[in-house]
Amino acid sequence: MCQPFEQFCDQVCSVIRQPLAQRMAREELTAHLEDHAAALEEQGVSPEEAALRAVEAMGDPYQIGHELDRCHSPLFPGLTALFTVLGIMLILVSTVASGLHHTGLFAHSSLLPPACNLPFLEDETPVVSGAVSGGGTIGGYRVAAQDAALFRSPEYPDAPSHLELQVVLSTSHWQPWQDNLDLSQVPGAWIDSTGATGSVACYSWQDSPLTGTGYLEIQDPTPGAQWFTVTLGKPGDQIMLRIELEEEVPAA
Repeated sequence: MCQPFEQFCDQVCSVIRQPLAQRMAREELTAHLEDHAAALEEQGVSPEEAALRAVEAMGDPYQIGHELDRCHSPLFPGLTALFTVLGIMLILVSTVASGLHHTGLFAHSSLLPPACNLPFLEDETPVVSGAVSGGGTIGGYRVAAQDAALFRSPEYPDAPSHLELQVVLSTSHWQPWQDNLDLSQVPGAWIDSTGATGSVACYSWQDSPLTGTGYLEIQDPTPGAQWFTVTLGKPGDQIMLRIELEEEVPAA
């Protein structure tokens, strides 16, 4: 591990009390930092500068450490049995409450996972096929990416045609009394193979009791770009996606 990465991880782990959580945080943060630095190096940035910029982009290490520590309290291992009992009671009470108020499990008319396909709209034209990888957990919800492609939107009277890079997202959780993750509330940013950066927009589409589907969209991607690294979530609670196109983004 290079020195800036090691120093950053040491600062994060210095405020995490649980050893297992420290090890997990160090592994995940190192992977994120290495991916970000590698993307910068591919743009011609020196390894030393890429490492420093990757660390800077992560934000305050102590804030990240405190957030991770709250998620992994050292008291939990000794209270497993108690939390198990309380958890079962909470599930029963919450499930009854969700049934009365038509939320969570009872807010859905179908128990089957919803299907979600590209493009978003039927009249959008495929331009370049692609693939996507990556995923992880945001706020206790599992987020995965499934399909990716570049499309051209149709010409509308009030909106000109433009290119859109679209990705299908799926979410899941094991808390039937809770609603699914609202993807529109998840912040996101991207960096591409040309060095350009920007923000992404996410939208929820359909839900079933424990799963949901939605979309990620990058409007007007940079001409000449062929891959994109996307970060979703807030510092300390983030996942990364890698989008690869079969060809470069054409000129608009």
